[in-house]
Amino acid sequence: MIQSLFPSSPNDIASINAICIGSGRFLRSVLVPALIGCQLKPIILQTRGRSFMDYCHERLLQNGDNQNKDFILTYEVDTVFQSKVETEEIKCYGAGTLGTNEGKEAFLSNLLPNMKSLSIIAVGVTEAGLSSVTSKAMQDLADILYACYKLQANGSLKCEENSNGKICVICTDNVPNSGSLIQTYMFDIAGNKFDKTSQTDASDTSTDNVSNNGPNKKRRVDQDSDNGASNFRIFLEQNVVFHDTMVDRITSQREGSNGMVPRAEPVPSKALVIEDLNGDLPKQLTMQSIREKYGVVARTKPGQLTGDIALKLRVANGTHTAIAHVLALSQLLMTDVLSSGQDKTELLMKYLDSLFTHQILPGAQESFGLEETKAVYEDWRQRLTHPKFGLSSFFITQNGAQKCGIRISPTVSDLILQNKPVTVTTIFAIAAILRFLTPINAKKSVNGIYTGWLDGFKRECSEKIVSDKDTVSYADGLSYNLRQGWYEFRCSCEIMTDNKGPKLLPDLLGSFESVEQPIRYEEIIRSYLTKNDGGNLSDDSDFKDSLNVLVKAVSTIYARMVAGDGFFKLLHEMNDRQSVFDEGGFESPFNVLIDTTPGGGTSRPLHYRRSPLPNDSLVLKAKFDADPATIKSIVFSEVSSVSAIDLHTHLLPPSHGALCLWGIDELLTYVCHLLSSSVIFYFLLKICFSHFH
Repeated sequence: MIQSLFPSSPNDIASINAICIGSGRFLRSVLVPALIGCQLKPIILQTRGRSFMDYCHERLLQNGDNQNKDFILTYEVDTVFQSKVETEEIKCYGAGTLGTNEGKEAFLSNLLPNMKSLSIIAVGVTEAGLSSVTSKAMQDLADILYACYKLQANGSLKCEENSNGKICVICTDNVPNSGSLIQTYMFDIAGNKFDKTSQTDASDTSTDNVSNNGPNKKRRVDQDSDNGASNFRIFLEQNVVFHDTMVDRITSQREGSNGMVPRAEPVPSKALVIEDLNGDLPKQLTMQSIREKYGVVARTKPGQLTGDIALKLRVANGTHTAIAHVLALSQLLMTDVLSSGQDKTELLMKYLDSLFTHQILPGAQESFGLEETKAVYEDWRQRLTHPKFGLSSFFITQNGAQKCGIRISPTVSDLILQNKPVTVTTIFAIAAILRFLTPINAKKSVNGIYTGWLDGFKRECSEKIVSDKDTVSYADGLSYNLRQGWYEFRCSCEIMTDNKGPKLLPDLLGSFESVEQPIRYEEIIRSYLTKNDGGNLSDDSDFKDSLNVLVKAVSTIYARMVAGDGFFKLLHEMNDRQSVFDEGGFESPFNVLIDTTPGGGTSRPLHYRRSPLPNDSLVLKAKFDADPATIKSIVFSEVSSVSAIDLHTHLLPPSHGALCLWGIDELLTYVCHLLSSSVIFYFLLKICFSHFH
C-alpha cells in the first residue's frame, strides 16, 4: 500500500511551493484552483484518512503514465450552472496523508526538506479541526511549521514568491477570525510541545554551501536549545502570517463520489476573502484576474474583512436562516424550490425581499453603505434561487437558536438604535425559529435530540414516532419523516427564567403541551432574546421599551404558529393586507402585533385597537388557565378591540384620540347631527303617540 503520492524527481519536488493540510471540498474547489491560476504548485495532505490520495492514485492509473511525466495529479470539480454541469480537472502536485506515521514521515523527512520555497500553507479541515489546540490538525500544522523553522534556520527553505518573504497560512473553514485563532493555537503549542525540546538534529552535519553552515550554524542551534521554544515563537511572529478569512461558496459533493468530487455553485463574487493588511500574499493571488475568475478577494484595509463578514451574516446567512425554518416546517426540503415559480414559493420570495428591503438594508446601510449592501443581496438572491443547486432546508436549520442571535439580531439592534421601524417580517423570522425548536411534548431529550412536529400536522398526532422507510437522515443523528409529520433537532441554548431556573430552551417551550395565550410565552421568549448565546439582544434601558414590544410581538406570532395557524396563512394575511396588516402588509410595524400595552399593564386609557388575533385564529379556540395575568390580558384585548360609537363625540376625552373632536367644523357637524337626531326623535315620538292613542 502506497504511503504517499509525491514526485521522485528532485526538480519536481523543488518546484512545490504550497501545502494544503486537509482535503476539504471548499479548499479543493476554490483555493487550490486559484493557487494553480497563480502558477503555484500545491500538494494536498489529509490529516487522518487517505481517501483523497487513493482517489488520485486510481485516476493516475486510469490515465496512464504519459500524463505523469512531470508528476501532475488531477481531481474533478463539478460546477452546476442553470442549464448544465461543467466538470473541470484541477491539478495538484502531490497527495499524502498525515494520518499514519509512515505518511507523515514521508512528508516531513523526504519531501519538505527538499523543497526550495514555501509560499502558502492552506488549512482546509472541518470545524472540529479548529475547535481545540489539541486537535490533530493543529498539532500537524505545528509540526510542519516547526520543520519549516528548522529548514529556514539552515537556509535551505525560503519564501521567494511572497512580497515580504513570509509564509502565509490561509484557512478555508467558515470559523470567525480563523487566522487569529490558529495563531493563538500555534503560540500555545510553541510554548508547550516544543518547550525544552532539543533543537539539534541531522542538520548539524549538513554540507550545504551556505553561510550559516559549519561552526556558525552549530552555535546558533545551540542557542536555540538554550532558549527552548522562544526562537520558534519568534519565527512564528516574524516569518509566518496567519490570515483571517471569509469563505462563501456553497459546495456539496457529486452523488456516489464518496466526497471525492466537489459539486459547487458557480463561483460567487466573494468566494474567498483574505485579509492582507501588510501585503504579505503572493502578488499573483491579489490580481484582478484571479478575483474575477476564482472569486478570491484580498482586503488590504482594516475593517474591510469585518464588513464583508458582517454583510454575509446579515444578508446571505440571515435570509438563509429566516427562510430555512419555514421551508423545513412546510415540508419544502430543498432551497432550490424557491426558483419553482409556485404560488407558495413566490410568496416566500416576496417575504424575503421585504425582509431585506425594509429591515436588513435600512439597518446595514449606515455602517456598510447602500450600494454595497444591495450588491451583496442581489448576488445572494441569484444563488438562492438557482434552479439546479439547492441545499437541504433541514440541514440549514441546525444551531438555529445561536444563528438567530448572530445573523438576525444585529439587524434588530441597528434598527432600534437608529429609530427605524422593526416590521412583522423580522418577527415572523424569529417566531419561526422558536417554533422549529418546540418539541412535541415535555419529555426530556434523548441523547440531546428532541422531536418536533411539522406545520399542518396536529401536535398530538405526531407523538407516535416510528422510524420506517419514509424516515430520512438529514444530519448526524437527526432525521425527519414527512408522512408521519415529525422531525428531530438539537438545541443547547440554556436560558434562565424567574421561576424555573436554568433550562434548555426546548424544555421550556415544550413544557406547554397545549395551546396557550401569547402572554404565557413572554417570559421564555424574553429570556431567549436577551441570552448571549441565544437572541443576543440588549436589555439595557435604551432597548427596554422596544424589547417589550418585540417580546410581545414574537409571542403573538409564535402562539399562532404553535396553535396551528399555518405559516402560509400568516404570510398571506401579511401579503394580502388582511387583519392588522391592512395598512402596511409585510412592512407593517411590529407594534400591530401587541395584544396588550407594551408594559403589560392596563393603566393607560382604553381606546379601540384591532386585535392581532383574527377571529379565525386557532389561539382563540384554546382553553386557558385562570391565572390573573392571562385573564387580564384576554379581557383587555377583547374590550379594546370592540368598536364603541358615541354620536355625542364631545363627551369623549382627548385620550380617545380621533374620537375626541373639537373646533368650529366639528361643532357645526355635531349641531347638524344633534338637530337631525332631534327631528328624528320628534317624529318617532309622534308616531308612537299616535299609535297608542
